[in-house]
Amino acid sequence: MENLDLLPVIIGVGDITDRPEKGQSGLEPLRLIEVAARAADTDAGGGWLAQVDRLYVVPQLTWPYNDLPALVSSTLGIAPTVVPTEGISGDSPVRYLMQAAVEIAAGKSVAAMICGAEAFGSLRAAASQRKSPDGWTPGGKAAPLIDGSSYVTKLASKYGLKDPTEVYTLYENALRAAHGQTADASTAESAALWSQYAAVAAGNAYAWDRAGHDASAIATASSKNRPISYPYLKRMVAQLYVNQGAAFIVTSRGAALAAGVPESRLVYVGSGAGASDIDDFLSRPGYAECLPMALALTETLKANGITAQQIDAAEIYSCFPCIPKLALQAIGGLREGVAPSVTGGLSFFGGPLGDFMSHAITAMTRVIREGAANTGLLYGNGGYVTKHHAAVLLRQPPKAVPTNVELNEVVAARRASVPAITLLESYEGPATVETYLVKHDGSGDPQLATIVARTPDGARTVAALHPHDYRGQALLINGEREPIGLAGHIALVNGQMQWTFEAALLPPVGAPGSPVLLERRDGFVAVVTLNRPLRMNSVNARLARALAEIIRLTEADPTIRVVVLASSRPEVFCAGLDLSSLSNPRALQELMTIEGGFAGYVNAVRSKPWIAAVRGQALGGGFELALASELIVAADDSQFGLPEVKRGIIAAAGGVARLPRALPRNLAAQAVLTGEPMAAELLHRHGVVNALAPADQVIDTAVALGQRIAANAPLAIAESLKLLKLGVDVTDAELSRLSMEAGARLMGTADAREGGQAFMEKRAPVWKGK
Repeated sequence: MENLDLLPVIIGVGDITDRPEKGQSGLEPLRLIEVAARAADTDAGGGWLAQVDRLYVVPQLTWPYNDLPALVSSTLGIAPTVVPTEGISGDSPVRYLMQAAVEIAAGKSVAAMICGAEAFGSLRAAASQRKSPDGWTPGGKAAPLIDGSSYVTKLASKYGLKDPTEVYTLYENALRAAHGQTADASTAESAALWSQYAAVAAGNAYAWDRAGHDASAIATASSKNRPISYPYLKRMVAQLYVNQGAAFIVTSRGAALAAGVPESRLVYVGSGAGASDIDDFLSRPGYAECLPMALALTETLKANGITAQQIDAAEIYSCFPCIPKLALQAIGGLREGVAPSVTGGLSFFGGPLGDFMSHAITAMTRVIREGAANTGLLYGNGGYVTKHHAAVLLRQPPKAVPTNVELNEVVAARRASVPAITLLESYEGPATVETYLVKHDGSGDPQLATIVARTPDGARTVAALHPHDYRGQALLINGEREPIGLAGHIALVNGQMQWTFEAALLPPVGAPGSPVLLERRDGFVAVVTLNRPLRMNSVNARLARALAEIIRLTEADPTIRVVVLASSRPEVFCAGLDLSSLSNPRALQELMTIEGGFAGYVNAVRSKPWIAAVRGQALGGGFELALASELIVAADDSQFGLPEVKRGIIAAAGGVARLPRALPRNLAAQAVLTGEPMAAELLHRHGVVNALAPADQVIDTAVALGQRIAANAPLAIAESLKLLKLGVDVTDAELSRLSMEAGARLMGTADAREGGQAFMEKRAPVWKGK
């Protein structure tokens, strides 16, 4: 290129990450932009704000300013032309960069500044204190929590496909199936990819989360990394509640050098390209690839005369793992050793909505200036995998004036030969799973399951699983088989399309992914496990309903004679009632009406013995579950207690009534009235606990006890158990009468004859339960 002075260059960058002290209001977006803009001016050598003739302010959602660009101009004391910007979109800073670069190269602009900020972290902190942030610009009420309903179609919204966490999983699940990956392999890929972003964030002073999480910490669910939407955990999604601002200044090489900016500080803007997809994601051809994204990336590389293997540094947008997976798939991957980020990504650097890529541009500028890279790729994604823009930054001048290629016509031409999707808003009949969403609530429980389905003639529709279809939910999230491509049926129920899988496809009751697990062991024993680990196995309606169903199943199954009740967390058996139910009258009412009393268990009609295998704490309702069991095996370091009086309530699920029957009256009174815990050893000494064992042997010890019981005649066990339960409630005379009746019933059974015959033959009896 002959006249290098026309080339657009970035000369100044500025960032701010604001972490106010607890109880104090942080900086509002306007002030974050001001700090970042002045930092960018200083970085450029000073005096450049006055020369800015084009101002791009990335739209923000935190605060309802009447005219944020005008406020930015007046605050900085400048009078540029404000370039209209609208809509929150993650690609916008890259798009604005290319728009400004093309204008500067054409001589239509001297200097442009792109800036933006979000402060949802401070806004949420103020909301938790029930106040507006102190000192922020007057002018309106704080923005409501982000709700995607206004951005999607009525059909999508009706079936819970509203927010990014709900929509992007459609792509993630489809991508996994298209690649033939197992669920574990796909999650491992996401975690390994995300650990690269986390490692970059650990070294970035502006990053919000600098902990440097490894792949295991990213892939493992915990109270700090709860499930959001399957298969995404919290550390796999953008972190929106941050306070961050960025600004950068673009001018021509000639203007920069004339103003005394050293050549070594210039970062050249190469060519870029952008494309958009169909706004309604339900009308797109599929979810395992993205043509507009692929074109934006490949055409950007082509316009700059490079391949992906020549990229030294990159910022691949990272709101969710499916986006860099799709992007890297489109370009064939990066060279070994090149990280996908220079910031740390939206999960770890922070996700200030549409302004994230401004931080990526400032970070890439620093990386290139420092000599760590010569060629940097920028890719931003906006909407629901809708808008895509890519660009290249360079250490050396490009060979030609940069261009910004719009590819929407190319997208339309490529798709012209593919039939448009027929989208049905009402349908009944057979269908197959194309992709799906399972959204989790704050406790980690599945809250919503939505199927995007194809009908036999290829049309697309959407249906919801019934919220009590736990087996269907388990099929979607337990990873034991790929749900995509499986058959089901859609029926209209109260005006909503409802999905059910073909019965033969469903996992058994209590399969992995269920709120209560069921495992059959040898010797006619089953282990039933409370499975809400993130909520310490506390009881809500979902768990109670599942446990009641498993009780019915075990009662009807002759191959199960004894049941062990265990927990999914070694440090806690059950924390009792999920206290979040107390603040939700509807949830509490639902819980109270479930068959079997508290947890579907304490008053359930059970003819088979249940052994509580207690590890860790069994407090409140957890102790009541143990007391309602026929036997208890406990870890030698476990604790039991009824702390309800400390919370202004009583142990009404049988604790106050049952404990005096099991303990001496005075000891029971002390436990009930003080709410203080009791050691397992004390309860073992008084006969409440049948056996103690090391924590890692409790379940096996309980199973062994169950096998000893199950070796006996099942009908005799059932009748004996019935009388044992009656023994605490009826007179001796009545108990004697009932015992005689039970004995008479047993004498005529096949098991009674088998017992006598086996004894005479000196062999183990073979019980038939008849």
